[in-house]
Amino acid sequence: MAQTTIQDILPASGGIPAQLFAALISASDDAIVAKSLAGVIASWNPGAMRLYGYTSDEAIGQPMTMLCPPERQDEIADILTKIRNGERISHYETIRQRKDGTTFSVSVSVSCINDEYGNTIGAASIARDITEQKQVRTAEGLAQRNLDIERANQKLTDFTYLISHDLSSPLRALAFYSGLLMEECADDLGENGRGYAERIATVSEQMSTLIENLVLLSDLARASMYLQTVDLSAEVDDIARDLQSEEPGRDVQFIIQRPVRVRADRTLIRTVLQNLVGNAWKFTSHRDTALIEFGMTSTGDAPVCCYVRDNGAGFDPLYASKLFRPFQRLHATSEFPGTGIGLASVKQLVERHGGRVWAEGKVNGGATMYFTLNAEETDRAAGPAGAAGAAGAAGAAGAAGAAGAAGAAGAAGAAGPAGEAGAAGPAGPAGAAGAAGPAGPAGAAGAAGPVGAAALSRHPR
Repeated sequence: MAQTTIQDILPASGGIPAQLFAALISASDDAIVAKSLAGVIASWNPGAMRLYGYTSDEAIGQPMTMLCPPERQDEIADILTKIRNGERISHYETIRQRKDGTTFSVSVSVSCINDEYGNTIGAASIARDITEQKQVRTAEGLAQRNLDIERANQKLTDFTYLISHDLSSPLRALAFYSGLLMEECADDLGENGRGYAERIATVSEQMSTLIENLVLLSDLARASMYLQTVDLSAEVDDIARDLQSEEPGRDVQFIIQRPVRVRADRTLIRTVLQNLVGNAWKFTSHRDTALIEFGMTSTGDAPVCCYVRDNGAGFDPLYASKLFRPFQRLHATSEFPGTGIGLASVKQLVERHGGRVWAEGKVNGGATMYFTLNAEETDRAAGPAGAAGAAGAAGAAGAAGAAGAAGAAGAAGAAGPAGEAGAAGPAGPAGAAGAAGPAGPAGAAGAAGPVGAAALSRHPR
């Protein structure tokens, strides 16, 4: 008895005339593919050619694994094993790979192909591109998550303000009467009594500070954001000068990478830097010679990754996860003062910029605090490519008066700064000539043009 092949079965399926069957497969927008139990492609419809990019001549006779990214190739063997066992795969969502190497989301259904005796000799699959559906689902999921977060934040805010209102008055009264007690009854209290009254006043003050910090943390979660180009190096430099003016007797060396420009809310990102640099200053206070560094490094999950490093007290890495929780402290207040709210606010503000924060360190070996920003544009000192991005950003920011078109013109100029050094100037005119400079003349003699020029001048190539 001659062995039946998939090709023998395909022309007639379930009593459907061969010509109609072939027309249905050819007309389908989905990729319909037949393969042997060894995973070798036996048929290839036009929908498969459109979806994967291979012609039928290129695909037939090739293994199905060529349609999978490397990390997904084991799926083919798993699917065929289930087909041999009589199972059917319905709407299995996975990732497939086109001829050009790009990947996309698909929904795959697979069923067995049987010969006239009921023996399974292959499998037929239907794959549909669900990229758009997944994007919609993801967007809906994010919208729901944002709504849930907003509701949770509102509840937290309401609770925080309730606590603040209900506790503030009693604490003020407690501090007032303990102070009054020490002033008017100090002699009657004796040494022990005065000590108790002082402790009451101190604890009342600490409690008031904690409540203020809770309200601050709540306010940071709701503060409006205005993204603009911010030079983090200049901000750190300014913070360092303030710290040194407060404690001029300390020997602290700052190493600041320049420039580090990012897209961020200037007020909020400065709060991040004040907390991180302030912590580095505090935890190096026991060092005769302290070192604090700020710079940018690379990471795979965000366009911007910055760090603040010091050679201070450090911390036990086992407790690194506690650092960014409110009121969690790894050092005694008597050793290093604080409330434990600073790093919690850093985490919250960084996450509002689409980033994350983490720490590395060891006891008495210093600490490094990292944070990422999913900024729209960055300007790295490391190379011209980053600089070009930042130039476009600045142009866009100033171009508000030029109805956004001026920003586009500036971007065109920035793309051409390959001329290095002084080329940025000429590049600007080129952009203005082609473009959006004229679109913005509503701002008069060059309101748009000068803005673009200023942006370019701030970012020399």
